[in-house]
Formats: sequence, C-alpha cells, structure tokens
Amino acid sequence: MFLSGANALMGGIDGRFDGHAHVFKRSLPMYVHRRYTPHIDAPLAQYLAHLAESNLQGGILSQPSFLGSDNSFLLTSLAYARHVEDVTLRGVAVLDPGATQETLARLTAAGIIGLRLNLLGDAALQRFDLARIKPLLKRVSDLGWHVELYCEGRRLADFLPPLLRHCERVVVDHFGLPDPQDPLACPGQAAILKAPRDRLFVKTSAPYRVFRDLDTRAAVESCGPIFRRLLDRLGPGHLLWGSDWPGTQFEDRYSFATTVEWERAWLGSTVH
Repeated sequence: MFLSGANALMGGIDGRFDGHAHVFKRSLPMYVHRRYTPHIDAPLAQYLAHLAESNLQGGILSQPSFLGSDNSFLLTSLAYARHVEDVTLRGVAVLDPGATQETLARLTAAGIIGLRLNLLGDAALQRFDLARIKPLLKRVSDLGWHVELYCEGRRLADFLPPLLRHCERVVVDHFGLPDPQDPLACPGQAAILKAPRDRLFVKTSAPYRVFRDLDTRAAVESCGPIFRRLLDRLGPGHLLWGSDWPGTQFEDRYSFATTVEWERAWLGSTVH
C-alpha cells in the first residue's frame, strides 16, 4: 500500500508522486512580506534528478511563500517538465484575490491544480480576508482546483470549516501542524477528524516542522500516531506523502531519499 492522495488531486493518474515540493532561485524577486529569505537555490533539474533516483513519476510543486503571487518561475518549470519523458508535474499557485477567469483558465492549461493559502504566522493572518477571497474560492472550485491550507494547528479549526463551505476540496499541509506538546488533542486535529472525509486531504510531510525541537528521526517517529489516526479516518486515498524538498530552513536535516523512507515507516516499515 502507498498513499495515493496526490494521484487523486492530479486527476487520477497512475504512478507514485511527491505531494509537496518547491523549486526556486534566490535571484528571483522576493515577496516584500516574506517570513524569511532562502539561502540556497532549489533548481528544477536537481528536483527531477531526485525523482528519478527514487523511482517517482512526478510531483506537485507548491509556490513558495517568499515568492508571493509571482508564479512565473513555477509556470516555467511546469512548461519545461512537459518535455521530460516519464515525468508529470502539477502546480499549486498563490493568487491575488482579483485573479480573473481568463488568468485562471491560463493557469489551468499550464498545469496548475490548486490555490495555496499561506496563513502561517500573525502577519499573514492580519492580511487574510475570507470575505474578499470568496469569489476566487468559487472560481477555482468550479475549475476543479483544490485549496491548500497552511497554518498552525491551533488556528486550523478557525479556517477549515469556512473554507469547506466555499470550496469543494481542501488540502491541509504538514499533518495540520498540530501542537507538538499534545498533537492528538490539538483543536486543528479535531477539525480534521470532523471534516467531510471525501473533500479533505492531508499532507504527511515535514515532520521537522511539526516537532521543531526534536531531531529528525525522533520527529518522524512522533508523527506516527498522528499518521495512524489520519489514515484510519481518511484512508490512503486522501493522504499525500510529500518530500517538502528542499526543506527550506531545515535543508541540512535530511536527504530526499530519506523522506521516501518516511512514508514506508509511517505505513509500518522501518526507517533505514
């Protein structure tokens, strides 16, 4: 068994896919309100090499928060990958609320399948206005896109129910970032368990972002109980394994190949 949520979001295609990764260059224009500035490049060629080495058929690339709504590098990467044999990439974009139907149609044709809402941190929350983006949520839902939600677990319960009222499918990043002190009792986890299971997906990725104070191996093990409960509730078809490559701010704590082992570990095998 393997997790097939990425397959479903990518249109039901066969193969094994990375559900969450990023590509970028430090030379790109950076978003003025970014939380941090990357100190490495994450080139597409290197990512494609990782996919090949791990026998993966592609992945979903999420727009990095520090690039804001300028998705041009993401679109260029998707266009290039179309000419790479045996690789399928799709993208999740960050958009301004006023994005037009024409823009959305162009992005869909380019391989965009989702809208990313990055609500991590107080500054992002202060700029967020659900009423303002409701028309955008309806437009992307009508196109079959999902909405990717990235926020702390203690705040997830505030955003998940209203989002599910305005869009068809929501994808929660990184286990929902539950409270590391008591992750199973986190309000965000309760919201995930109460949500309609046929419309919700959760990424099992970046354990070091959930348990920041633990070493990576311990963080992987600590995510095991969270994973098992999510698997019981949602099933493998609504969970996505993600490499989170290149692991911005955590680049030195793991290798791409190691992240592939994490899925096997969470499904019951052993981390090597």
